[in-house]
Amino acid sequence: MAGMVHSIALGSIPATSRLFADYCRGAGGVRDLIPRHFRDPGAFAAQARLLDGRSYDRRSLCGVLKEQNEHFGAAAPALAAIARLENPAAVVAIGGQQAGLFGGPLYTMHKALTILETARRAEAELGRPVVPLFWIASEDSDLAEVDHAWITDRDGALDALRMPSGAPAKIPVSRIRLGEAVGPLLDRLAAALPEGDPAARVMADLRAAYTPGRTYPQAFAAWMAARFSPMGLALVDPADSRLKRLAHGLFDTEITGRSPVSSAVLEQTARLRAAGYEPQIELRDGFLTLFHQDPARDAITVTPRGFELKASGRRFTPGELSDLLERSPETFTPNAVMRPLFQDTMFPTLAVILGPAEVAYFCQLTLAYERMGIPMPLLVPRCSVTLVEYRVERLRQKLDVTLEQVLQRGERLIDDILRRDIPPGLTGRIAEGRARAEDTWKALVEELDRLDPTLHRTALIGAARAASQFDFIERKIAQAARRKNELLRRQVQRLTASLAPRGGLQERTLCAPPLLGTYGDRVMEAASSVIDPFVLEHRAVVLEP
Repeated sequence: MAGMVHSIALGSIPATSRLFADYCRGAGGVRDLIPRHFRDPGAFAAQARLLDGRSYDRRSLCGVLKEQNEHFGAAAPALAAIARLENPAAVVAIGGQQAGLFGGPLYTMHKALTILETARRAEAELGRPVVPLFWIASEDSDLAEVDHAWITDRDGALDALRMPSGAPAKIPVSRIRLGEAVGPLLDRLAAALPEGDPAARVMADLRAAYTPGRTYPQAFAAWMAARFSPMGLALVDPADSRLKRLAHGLFDTEITGRSPVSSAVLEQTARLRAAGYEPQIELRDGFLTLFHQDPARDAITVTPRGFELKASGRRFTPGELSDLLERSPETFTPNAVMRPLFQDTMFPTLAVILGPAEVAYFCQLTLAYERMGIPMPLLVPRCSVTLVEYRVERLRQKLDVTLEQVLQRGERLIDDILRRDIPPGLTGRIAEGRARAEDTWKALVEELDRLDPTLHRTALIGAARAASQFDFIERKIAQAARRKNELLRRQVQRLTASLAPRGGLQERTLCAPPLLGTYGDRVMEAASSVIDPFVLEHRAVVLEP
């Protein structure tokens, strides 16, 4: 079961954007950029009423989802959730992620759990079916984002498991198959896990999912289905041409209107900047928000007479491109701006669960939703969680540092701890010397100003150099202490590798299998226990032995 829970304000998390922090607080500047905030009283009911005014091809949609999820090996609860979507009153809570190797970073798990909890809470509030869905970003073409998994080995050191690939650039991951090299990577992962039944079960699931010949999304879907379909989470692979046919009207409007989506996003981006925020997506004018894909992705430029593929130079009139969309929808794929509109054209989306960067770019889409006649869903931040192993928690307590300090300082904690352990007398003398030097230079600057004001800048430079000498000696003391304390260095590295790997949150780097292989189902139970989309803070939960 879960142990102690730490809570940290989102504003204290390194690299938190001002826009995301303001959104979570419900600050006025962000509120003006979206139709409604998910924490507003009655927001879920208002969104549901908007969806009731639209029609969706639920039968076709559920037929595709059922077939996909059966192929993924989904359990009965997920298939039952899909069947509920045929109810005309049913809405969805949805979120998505890239198809990362071995399940991707831990935030994938946290997002899935946030989707489930949001759906549960919304269904209880509205008294109507709210179906939890996970969107697999199967048409993403950034292979470098998904071809690796970070773990900590038995010694607590970071290790990257990376799949080699000779795939050409801009090929969607839905067309890249795992090679025989996945076997040795699974062996390396197994070697990092402890002996015991949890590790054996996790490796059995991974070996069943990640087999040579499968694409990244296929393997990812099999792994996600094994973990989350028993909880009622259904998966959707948007690369299916039948789903693209359901969004034909949206895509064709983008073509015949010469990218009205781009125009709307550019206008909303100007509003975003006027509110004092920097945009997440820099969209260039003159391109459709659709790619042509055959097999690599190719940008579609808008020309005076029609359209031209940027890489190949192939040209189309508007009618020819619309005809191609009708004949071969699988050769078109939405870019990051069009993808949410594609999703919410097909699904009656009550809420979309988003990471910080996603919240930021959704704030650029408000006018696009409005002009394309699609109800913009409620934006629910993904819960942010750190899973703290019991032995790591004991080490943190031994070093007498807070989790917030670990997140903010990383391996610089070594200097902090060593500086803290410097004899008080020495620290006091340095502080006293610094204060005396500051007083001396302050008086000297005043005297020089009276003597000759042109010497003021020279005096300030001298004062700064004097102060830097105290900084220099403090650094040297810390360096000397560090050389004498190799054990401390290893302890801090082990602490940061687990809690703040690569200088960021654990959930953005480490994958789930090592924790699942050590603690079994308790990992999911612990994460679920602190998942609450209405509590906007970072939570860390200790995994008891």
